[in-house]
Amino acid sequence: MKKFILAVGIIVLCISFFTIYRFNQINIKAKKTVEINFNSKNTLTGSLYLPKNNESYNLVIFIHGDGPSDRTLNGAYNFIINRLLKAGYACFSYDKAGIGKSNGNWLEQNMNDRANEIVEAIPKIKEKINIKSIGVLAFSQGGWVCSELALLDAPLDFYIIAGGAIDWMKQHIYFEKQHAKSSNFSEEETDKYLNYIQESDKFIKNNDYDSYSNFVNAYNYEKPMTKERFNFIHLNYKSNAIVGTKEIKVPFLGIFGDSDNNVDVDNSIETYERIFRENGNENYELILLENANHELLDNKYNKAKDSIIYDAFLYGDEIFAKDALNTIVNWLDDNIKWTIIIVIS
Repeated sequence: MKKFILAVGIIVLCISFFTIYRFNQINIKAKKTVEINFNSKNTLTGSLYLPKNNESYNLVIFIHGDGPSDRTLNGAYNFIINRLLKAGYACFSYDKAGIGKSNGNWLEQNMNDRANEIVEAIPKIKEKINIKSIGVLAFSQGGWVCSELALLDAPLDFYIIAGGAIDWMKQHIYFEKQHAKSSNFSEEETDKYLNYIQESDKFIKNNDYDSYSNFVNAYNYEKPMTKERFNFIHLNYKSNAIVGTKEIKVPFLGIFGDSDNNVDVDNSIETYERIFRENGNENYELILLENANHELLDNKYNKAKDSIIYDAFLYGDEIFAKDALNTIVNWLDDNIKWTIIIVIS
C-alpha cells in the first residue's frame, strides 16, 4: 500500500512539474512589458514586449487577421512572440477596436482605418524605446492592411505577410470552393452553391441587407450574417493588395502554407512575384511551407481544430508546421542587418 501511495505521489508530482513547465512555455516571456495607449479614430491599447539585454531594438508589430482579436489573439501569438523575443526582437500588438481595453468597433473599420492605427502607434512606441528598425508581421486579412500602409508611406523597414490574399471577393469565392470540396459536394451541387454565393455577394456590393437576408433564408446553406458583419464586408469588399504592394520597396517576406483552405496561395505568390519584378524590389522572398495551413500550423489542424489548445499545452510550438517559426526568425536575422545598412548609408 505504501508503495502504491508513493507511486501515485510521484506521478502527481511529475504531472505538476510538467504543468508548471508548460504554462511557463505558453506564457509570454518578456524581460519587460510596457502597456501603450494611442489614438487613431479610437483610443487603443496594446503591449510592447521587450527581449533581454537590448538598449535599442528591432521591433515587430503584429497585424491581426479577421475577427475580434485581442493583443495576443487569445494566446495564439504567444509562441510566435516568445520565439521572436528569444531571438532578440521586440514585439508590439494591440487589442482591436472594441476588444479588450480598446475603444470603438472593429466591424466599423476599413483596411485604411487599421493602417492608420499602426501609423499612429509608432510615435508612441518610439517614446518608450530606441528603435533600430521597425516592421510588421501581418496575418491573413492583415495583408490588405499592409497594402494600405504602403500607400500611406508608413515608416517601415520590412513587411512580413503570412497567408495574405490579393483580392477580397476573389478570395471569398476561393474559400467557398474549398468549403464545397470539404463538404463533398458533387459537381452539380458545387455549381449551385457557387451561384448562390455569387448572388448573395451582389447584395453586399449594393449594401442591401434586407434583400440579402431574405435571399439567404430562402436556402438551406447558412444563416444570414449579422447586419454589423454585413456592413463590415460592404466597407471592405473592394480591398485589393496590388496597388499598395507596388509601393513596397523595403525587404518583404510572404509566407504561405501549401494546405491553406482560405487563400489561393498560388495566385498570391504569382501576383507578389510579378509586382516585385515590375517595381524593382529585389529584396523579397516568397516561401511555401509544406504541410502548413492558413495559420501556419501543421495541416492536420484543418480537420482537428478542437485539439489545437490541448496539443499546444502538450507539445508547445510544435503545433506549427515544420520550420514555420524558424523561417520568420531566420529571414529577419538575414534582412534586418541589410535594412540597417541601407538606412545608415
